[in-house]
Formats: sequence, structure tokens, C-alpha cells
Amino acid sequence: MIADMRFSSDGEQSTVDYQLVFNTPGTYKLYYRSSLFERGGSESYGGEDSFYASPGFGEQPDKKLGTRQSQDSELESHPITNPQEGKFFWFGSGQKFVVTEQDVGKALSFKVRDREKGIALDRFVFSLNHDLDVEEVGRDGDGNDLDQLSNSPIMGSTNTSNIFAMDYVPYYEDDTEIARRENELFAVYDSFLDEIQQANAAGDASAIIERFIEENNSQTGVKSSLRTLVTLVTEESFYPEWKNEVVKRFQEEGELARLEAIRVIEKHEGKINDLAQVNPIRHYMDYAWGLYMLGEFYSDAPQVFAFRREFENFVTTYIEGTAPYYDGPYFTGGYNKHVTAMDIASTITLLYKGTTQYPMVKEAFHAFWYNVTQMSYDGDNSPHYDAGTGFHIILNIALRHGKEDEVIASEHLLRMMDRMSRTVMSSGQSAKWGKSTEKSAQGQMRVSASNNLPWVLKVGYRLWDNPFYLYVARKYESLYLQSHGAITADDYKVDLWPLGIDAIDITLAKPRPEDVLSRATPRITSCCAQDGLLLGRGDTNYVEVQDKLIVSTGHHPRAPYLLMDLSYTQHKAAHDHRSGIDTHIFNGSHTVSRIKRWSEANKNNDIYINPLEYQYPNAPYQSKEVSAPGEREHFDEVMQYTPSHGYVIDEYGAGSIAPEAAYGFVDYSRYQYSGVGAKRQVALLHNGITVVSDTISAATTYAGGHNGGVLYQVLTEFKSDSGENWVLLRGQQKMLPQALPISEKETLDTLVLFASVPAGAEISLAANPHDPEGKNGNREWFSAHKPLVGGERGNFISLIIPLASTNNIERFVGGIEVDEQHPLSTIVRIPYTAQQQLQVTFYDQQPPSFEYVNTDE
Repeated sequence: MIADMRFSSDGEQSTVDYQLVFNTPGTYKLYYRSSLFERGGSESYGGEDSFYASPGFGEQPDKKLGTRQSQDSELESHPITNPQEGKFFWFGSGQKFVVTEQDVGKALSFKVRDREKGIALDRFVFSLNHDLDVEEVGRDGDGNDLDQLSNSPIMGSTNTSNIFAMDYVPYYEDDTEIARRENELFAVYDSFLDEIQQANAAGDASAIIERFIEENNSQTGVKSSLRTLVTLVTEESFYPEWKNEVVKRFQEEGELARLEAIRVIEKHEGKINDLAQVNPIRHYMDYAWGLYMLGEFYSDAPQVFAFRREFENFVTTYIEGTAPYYDGPYFTGGYNKHVTAMDIASTITLLYKGTTQYPMVKEAFHAFWYNVTQMSYDGDNSPHYDAGTGFHIILNIALRHGKEDEVIASEHLLRMMDRMSRTVMSSGQSAKWGKSTEKSAQGQMRVSASNNLPWVLKVGYRLWDNPFYLYVARKYESLYLQSHGAITADDYKVDLWPLGIDAIDITLAKPRPEDVLSRATPRITSCCAQDGLLLGRGDTNYVEVQDKLIVSTGHHPRAPYLLMDLSYTQHKAAHDHRSGIDTHIFNGSHTVSRIKRWSEANKNNDIYINPLEYQYPNAPYQSKEVSAPGEREHFDEVMQYTPSHGYVIDEYGAGSIAPEAAYGFVDYSRYQYSGVGAKRQVALLHNGITVVSDTISAATTYAGGHNGGVLYQVLTEFKSDSGENWVLLRGQQKMLPQALPISEKETLDTLVLFASVPAGAEISLAANPHDPEGKNGNREWFSAHKPLVGGERGNFISLIIPLASTNNIERFVGGIEVDEQHPLSTIVRIPYTAQQQLQVTFYDQQPPSFEYVNTDE
């Protein structure tokens, strides 16, 4: 554009207003390319060499810019001696423009206005690189850096810049990324050992020993500090010179633990039937194991003999023959409390292997071990319980007894290990399901399976030689050593036992090429005992049932991941969570992942049926947490169904439909109420978009009286804007095991919308007054629902969309098309580029499909 030389007065100026959208925050330098056209006379370009521009975004154009400098010679441009007409040169303005994280995705105004006629401008560049070369060959011997830059896309009538490109995040990590993370972790390991070495050299060995003992005394479940101290003393490459002091301290602490165990047992009248008694006894047993490992449990030295004598008196008096755990063969259904009790029997059996002492304790242990390795075993439905209790203890027992081969051969223990590894999300964070635990700050949530999980996964790699286990162990460990916004980093928790557990000789651990990303994880439960909700003790008459749907398109930490918890069996199960999207992340950010442990179906992102007399999705009963005591009778009275038996599943599954798309589905012939069926299908795209098709059907025999619909959690901390059928969430923290790319925004924005609902359906956004998180103002529910009518079927299409830009949301939403051609298929099209749409097609009897379609098709 050129400042028109036909007009000369200040009143005949023109202004151009550019609306610029940035994807990355930072401080940008303005570059411009210009030429000069003499408008009369030939003495100089003195009247044609300047224009006005905004000094900052959103400001008026009152900053004078321009120069007569030539960029292809040292001479000043001159109409006769060095004419510039038609020769365009680049210039750096010296102006800095700041784009904050809040500015990302918004349209920012930048204006230019003519000052002198005859100046011509044809390109502007805003760059985070403040040192781009603007000179040509004639001045510096090479060309400029800016001509090769491509122009930014222009937003057309359909704002296709709202969503991320399909390749915005990688699918898999390259070796450089994996190596960098491994090297950083290895440096953490080395730093710990260096700290110990330096303290020991300074004469502080006693302080180190005391630190480990204090930590062990505070660890009620996993004994990582005890195991590490034992390793440091028993391995010649570490500190065997500590042995005498450590033995003395184990004897002293063991005696204190014995007295505490006796106090607790006698307080409970000799009963050992709960963790209140079991954990103090285990604490005592672990010090005995420590002495055994140090070779100081069997000798006739006075202190050793005295410790052993008291130990045997304790076992004889309080353990041997005590019901329900130690009076003969013991079988379990997998409850972590039972496994913890058997850890006591395991230690006694190990210490008195080859003797005739304590036959009932040994019978209990051997029956238990045969039970969990060969008969049946499945764990709690919780990320952190098995990582730090039942399954962890079983692996610990195997290593103590040298029973690794029996674990490797067990289909039940392999099923557990594989499930635990798959529920570490692509980002490295634990997924959320059942009775989960999380750290929260300023509305952000980071789910944890505890700092014991890496040890479990590393043992899995050691046993089954699956590199995926080691890959996710390191990714998980790295993530929790990072701070993410207001959520601070965890401290490194060392566990050196068994020696070499960190496998530092193994580098570039990564999934095998044939690894399957999306899958339905299996679970087993009794076919006949325990009302089908638990495994019976020593149960061999079990059936495989649904557990979780895991849907993902890549192993890269920034790749999307979705988990639906379908499990209703074993302890810590959420009986009422049967179709919910418990966890959904993209680029390390939780989008709609549910918070806390609330157990009811109307506190998840799912299909939900509610009695008509209550405003959807509310119902007046007291909320309870998963597996916690609650007023179940009141719930049954209000809702008129029992969560543990109100559902009948027909089919479920997950898989890949294209390199950039995966799916999961679950189909129920009974959903909460008799005569009501429900089917959920989800299609997850690699740019984070999830398209959800929910079909609710009522049989002709359905008695009526309910609203049926779909709901999504909306945390008020992130609620930014909403429309008739959409809600915008802004500022969700990215949590990754490594730093973000330079200048990338640290938070994500997400759009949740209903693209299509049945006729007569109502869409609403409101708090549930009976939701504890609603009462305190933390949460609302975005839902679409309608009364169910016998013989009718309704389909709800909803989308979860991570946003690259929040501009013109209404226009973007209006560009989403839903075509229900006939009852057997539904087509959803999403604006992608000026020439293409993303198309997901749902079918009644087959997985969905994904394709790119041209807009003129």
C-alpha cells in the first residue's frame, strides 16, 4: 500500500487497522518492508520517508517510523543518485510489542497511518527474534532473513484458526527428547548419592542413618527408606562400614515397634483383623527383616539372640493361630487389607524358612501366595492404593522370597501391571478414576498414584522386560519432579532396593513399535460369589468384566489421552460411574477431568438419567465419596435404583480408526432404570478434539418419569464465557514432564458444546445445590436433557475442543455441522482450514470413521 500522492493535506490521511491473533506469548519486535516514491522534485526523499504506527497493541498510530537508509549499499537512498522507487527494503523498527498469556488467541489491534505521501509498505513481521538480518548483499554480503518467512494465515468467513492443526503436538517422542529426560533423571539419582557421599565424608554418617530411620517410622505402607538403607549397608560399593551402627539402631527401633504392636493388639483384646493392628505389627516385622538382610538375625551374639527371643515370643503369643489371618490356609479376594496382613505372614515365613516353627502362619502365607499368583487376583479400583499397598506388597514379597518366576508366570499379576502402566497418561500424570487422590492449587488439579508407582513399574520392567513399563515409570517420575503453575514439585523419593532397580544401564527406553495405544483394560470378578461385585476368597469361578477404556493417539507427553472408568467391581469402585469421561487431557492440560472422589453419576461427564420431579441433573440426597460410608438408603429412596446393579452392559471397546483418530464405546441395554438403554461413542482426534455421540433409548415398556441427558463438569475458576449451546473454559494449566517449547502459553483454553440435541431438549448451565462442589461455588454443570418417552430414541452430539484461538466463538460454533442422515449414522463436520473440514461419522453397528473433507464437497 502506498500513501496516495494525489492528496497532500493532513485531513486526507488514511488508517489501516490490522486484527492480529498470536498463538505464543512474548515480546515481539516489529519489522517492516518499505519503498519510497518521489512525489515531486528530486532533491531527496525527505518528504516521502515516514509513516505513523501504533507503539503498542490497541494504541493509536502516533509513533513516527521510517528512514531513507538504503539496505543494499552504504549510501542514503536518493531520487537521482540512488533511487529506491520499487525497491523494497526491510527495516527493524525498534518497537517492542508485548503479548501476554491472556492476549493469546485474542484479536489485537495494530494500526498504521500515513504521514508523508509517497511511502509504500508491503509487509510487516512481528518476531520473537529481535536480531533478524535486514540488510542485503550490497551491505553485508548476504541476503536478509525475512523474505523467506511465510505470511500468517488470513481468517476467512469461517474462523478455522480456532482449533489446533492436527500436527500441532507430536505423536511420539524422538530419541533426543527421551534421552534428555533420562539424563535429567539420572542426574537426580546421582545427586542423591553424591549428597550421601559428601555427608559421609564429612563424618555425618549417623545423621544419614537417623534420617532414613525417621522416614521409615513415618511410612505406614511402603518401606522405601528402610529398603534403601539396607541396600546402602549391604552393598560393598556403598557403605558397609555403617553396619554396626545400623544393626544397633534396627534393634532399638525394633524393640520400640514391638512394644507398640503389643499395646495396640492388647487394646483390641488380642484381635488382629484390621489395619489398626496390622500396620504396627508390619512395622516391627520390617525391622526384623532388615536385621535378617544384614545377617544379624540368627547369630548367637547377645543382642541378636535377645532380639530373636523377643520376636519369637511375640509371634508365638500374638500371631501364630490367631484368626482370621494366621490360623491356617488363608485365601483372599484381593482386598488390600488382606494383602497387608499377609505381609506379616510373609516375613515370618521368610525368617523361619526350613524350620518347623509357626506352621499355621506358613500355611496362611503359602495358600495366599498360590491364591494371588495362580487362582485369582485383582486389585482396588484406585490409582494410588495398589501402587502403595496390595500390588506393591505382592511384588515386594516376590523379591524378598526370590519368587520372581512365579510372578512372571501369573496372568493375574501381569494383568495388574499392564493396567497400572496404561493408566499413566501420555503426559506422565496418573489418570483419574475410582477413589483417586489429587493435589490442587488455584483450581488446578494434578492427579497422583503416589511416589511409589515408579518402583512398581520398574519392577514390572525387571520381571517382564517390557520397555513400556520403564518408559512410563521415568515419564511419571519426571512429571512429579516439575512444578506446574501453582502446583509445586514433589521431592525426589529414593528407593534403591533391589540394587539396580533404576536400570540406569538401560537408555532410550520406549514403547515397542507394535504397542497398542487405545484399548479396553480387563478386570475379573466372581461369577457367583459376593453378589458379583468382588472376587471370592480363592475364587476360581470368575468372569472377565469391563474395567477402563483408554483412548489416545500418541505416546508423546503432549498427545491427547482420555479415560472412561466402567468398573463396578473390587474395592474402591465407583459403582455409578459407567459412561463418564473421568479424565481428558491435551498438551498436558486437564480439560473436563472430574475433580474429587464423588461417587454419584451426576458428578461425572456422562450420560445421566434423573427423576422428573427434580431439576436436571439435581437430586436431593447426601453426596458420598467413592467407597466411603454414606446414606445409601436415602439415595435408593430418592433415585429408585441401586448403582451396583442398575446397569446391564452389552458391548464395549476401544481402538484406532486412523493415525490421527481413536475411539471408545460402551453400550448398555439397561442404564440406571428398567426399559432405558444408553450408548456412548467417543472419537478422539490428535488435536485434542473429542466428538461424543450419546444415544438414549426408551423401550415401549418403559414406565416413564425421568429426564435423560448428558452433562459436563464446569469449574467456575475457568469459566470464561458461554452461549446458547457452549461454554468456554480458560486457563487450564499444562503439566508435562519437560519444559514447554519456548514462549508457548502455559495454559489451555477449552470449548465444550452441544452441537446437536433431540427435539424438545433443554440446554442449561447451572450449579447443583446438592453437589458439595456446587455449594462452595467451585462447580457448575453444563447439560442437555429431555423427558424420556417410551418407544423413543434421542441422540446428543457434544464436543470437547481445545482452542488455539478464542476469537469469534459463535461463528466457529455455527460452522460445526451435524447431519443425521438416517438412524444408523450421524456425521459431524468441524471447520479446519479454508478448504477442509474434519469429519467424524458415527455408526450404529461399527466403529466411527474419520476423514478430511473438502468444503466444496
